[in-house]
Amino acid sequence: MTEQSAATDQTDKYRAPALERGLDVVELLSIRDEPMSKKEIADALGRSVNELFRMLVVLERRNYIALEKGTGKYRLTLKMFELSNKHPPIERLLSAGRPELAELAELTQQSCHIAVYHDGAMLIVAKQDSPYKMGFSIRQAARIDVHGSGSGLAMLAFKTPEQRRAILAATTATPEQAQSALSQMDTIRRQGFFFGASPQVSGITNISYPVFNSQSEVEAVLTMPFLTLNSDSLHHQVVSFEDSRNAVARSAANLMAAIGGRLPDTPSET
Repeated sequence: MTEQSAATDQTDKYRAPALERGLDVVELLSIRDEPMSKKEIADALGRSVNELFRMLVVLERRNYIALEKGTGKYRLTLKMFELSNKHPPIERLLSAGRPELAELAELTQQSCHIAVYHDGAMLIVAKQDSPYKMGFSIRQAARIDVHGSGSGLAMLAFKTPEQRRAILAATTATPEQAQSALSQMDTIRRQGFFFGASPQVSGITNISYPVFNSQSEVEAVLTMPFLTLNSDSLHHQVVSFEDSRNAVARSAANLMAAIGGRLPDTPSET
């Protein structure tokens, strides 16, 4: 018996169809912006309403989904988000991160966010918008490309070569995009952070600092999408890029101290 067929046998042996249907519902609602009716959910999953009826009842009773009055449509609740935040490393990070982000945004008049690597992308787990009337904002729980973001590149730089290749293989990066990301690793690792023009938004310069845990592994990345403002036309003092970068560095150090993290002894090898 081949390894592949053995793995297939194990997968078939431990199937839990009811659980899988319930998870299908949760995952579907998580990627939809609008609530969905029973029929819409059934059609999207290629199942009948009868197959999903009990799943919907249980998920609603356990508060994973909610039925909207008036429309009869289901939406995802925040329970999954709440559960993930109770996981000790994330809980400690967010507990320290929220006030730190608020202080950083107030000091620099720029927005900022914390991202962690999850399932082939960087996931925004906390954010703070600029207190100024103008600013760049990213949605909480948004997924951003590893290879095309300051957060992703700052995270990759402190992984081993094998880990980098495995992470990039799990993303949507083309071979050319993966190679472009890898070509920046030495520079980022040497300076200890990433800064560079945003590939998605003109006028934005990403400043990204890794936050290390107690094992000197990247737990998260603190990023400021620095928006270049014209000081001649504004009625307040504009904090410079370098002062903003230093502020991000201090905040990342504060976050690392809060979770008991420590810097790596030596940079990872190429």
